[in-house]
Amino acid sequence: MKADRFDGSQDGWPDLVRLATGRMEEYAQLWEGAAAKFSDSSYRSEDLIDDWFKLWGKAIRDMTAGAAVLWTAGMRDAPGQGAMRDDRPGG
Repeated sequence: MKADRFDGSQDGWPDLVRLATGRMEEYAQLWEGAAAKFSDSSYRSEDLIDDWFKLWGKAIRDMTAGAAVLWTAGMRDAPGQGAMRDDRPGG
């Protein structure tokens, strides 16, 4: 999933919601794929390992991205902080 840059000229919430919705769809596809294999008894140990790494890979990236969003929001609200690189026009 590729993140778009927020240029400060518009509300970033629609983009954030779009990215989160896309990620939730990826989690749902992972879950549904595993459920389909379970239902027809074709789920193997290799599938478990693949699904486990896919799930945790997505989860770690999402936790890191969430922390970055919170950190950035906190820095913008901190008193005495100047504009960050992405907040400057053309930056």
